[in-house]
Amino acid sequence: MNTVDKVIKIAMQEVGYLEKSKTAYQKNPSIIYEKTSGAGSDNITKYGFEMHKIYPGVMDFPAYWCDAFVDWCFYKAYGVTTAKSLLGGNFDDYTVASAGMYAKHNALDKIPSIGAQVFFTKNGKRSTCYHTGLVYNIDNNYFYTIEGNTSSIDSVVRNGGCVAKKKYLISKYNGIALFGHPKYDNELKDLETIAREVRAGKWGDNPQRSMRLRAAGYNPSIVQDRVNELLKGK
Repeated sequence: MNTVDKVIKIAMQEVGYLEKSKTAYQKNPSIIYEKTSGAGSDNITKYGFEMHKIYPGVMDFPAYWCDAFVDWCFYKAYGVTTAKSLLGGNFDDYTVASAGMYAKHNALDKIPSIGAQVFFTKNGKRSTCYHTGLVYNIDNNYFYTIEGNTSSIDSVVRNGGCVAKKKYLISKYNGIALFGHPKYDNELKDLETIAREVRAGKWGDNPQRSMRLRAAGYNPSIVQDRVNELLKGK
């Protein structure tokens, strides 16, 4: 199944990767497959290289690679055809175009969800997208991302040169960050299991709890009804 955990696992394995210098790459092209060797600031990465081979007319190499990184993670997790479908129809290394593909399928909004592709904008408008990443977790206060071409600095960094895990206050980026929602296959748990998890606090508090349940494929109202029954000892 095309579940969200597959792409998150791929992205996690890439944390710490550094882009390469032109000099190092020209001396030894295979250096792009080393995680930290040959580091530089010339936007040369295995993500851009491999996506360029798949779609040379659109995926540039070398070039800014935050969007190429996300596309590469989907390609590695699901294969070319399914990855394109999940991303809205195609690969693209231009964030505005990528966000637009989600919008065409009514899958772009301002609500974070696990597995969403986040697009950072200047003013909440799709036309001002300038950086992107993959959301791997959400809690009551933050959404957590894995991003390419960024840094570990606690803010949005474009063209930072590495793959890093980051976190952002939901309240601070509300209305500024856009989220594209791939149509994953959900491995749904039975109602009793989900209700017990909610009662135990594993899905957080509202309104984020309802948002997370809905994003995972559950009806929050039905789940809450069963939680209420459990609390009454039924």
